Amino acid sequence: MRLTLKTTWLFTFLILLPLMAKADEEKWVFLPYAPLFQPLIGDPREPISSIIAYTGQSRYEGTVGATAEFLRFIPCDKTIWACGALGSGIILLDQTGSAFPMQTADWYVGVYVSESSGPFSSRIELQHKSSHLGDGLQGKQNPNIYIGENLNFTESFTPWEDARVAGQFGYWIAGLPPEKNFFQALEVEVYSPAVDLAGTYLRGYATAHFGWKDEAGGVFDQSFQLGIQWKFKRDEARDLRLALIYYNGNSQFGQFYLNHDEHMGIGVFFDP
Repeated sequence: MRLTLKTTWLFTFLILLPLMAKADEEKWVFLPYAPLFQPLIGDPREPISSIIAYTGQSRYEGTVGATAEFLRFIPCDKTIWACGALGSGIILLDQTGSAFPMQTADWYVGVYVSESSGPFSSRIELQHKSSHLGDGLQGKQNPNIYIGENLNFTESFTPWEDARVAGQFGYWIAGLPPEKNFFQALEVEVYSPAVDLAGTYLRGYATAHFGWKDEAGGVFDQSFQLGIQWKFKRDEARDLRLALIYYNGNSQFGQFYLNHDEHMGIGVFFDP
């Protein structure tokens, strides 16, 4: 029996209907404009681009960091899953006469999978880190061998728009020194009510980030920020921040991880 054109279209529609219904329930997003897991803005080593000027000394810290999210999957259970890559390069400049030679540079690169469900979101990363002396100290100081890979998990809870709490647990798969592999962190973020500034979104914020590292015999690091956050739109992930910073603990730079570091600074941050 020869099918008419109308019958053929109807037959094709009935075959594809289950697939079309599934497509309506599930959604794939390729290269979303912002990462699903929002960065921990109080973490000194989150992959965020920034410039920090230390107060009381002629020292500057610069970071170029980025997150590239490849794929996002939204299943029918209303959770959201994503995967991507992240990386950053951090340098420390210190004044010597009229010049500012580089003292050290740290490099991070990794891949991650993240998930979000309601006020909870999580990220699991496999990350490589290496640290190197800069030209300002080459020949003047023996370098530390600080290189390795770590696996870390971060869980974030945002009960409402103006507050966030996050915890992190990590382990150096291949880290130095030997048998000093664990690290943990806790972060709290609070935000003020927003004000409209010429059609943009402006609000104050404060963060407290506490970290414990098994390396160097067990080190407790503390980092605090007090600043302002500026967005073009309220629901936009990208923003510009200006903050006063206080840090107390061992140095975040791998070459100086055995040295105590306490400083204040003024930072400009560019969140992805």
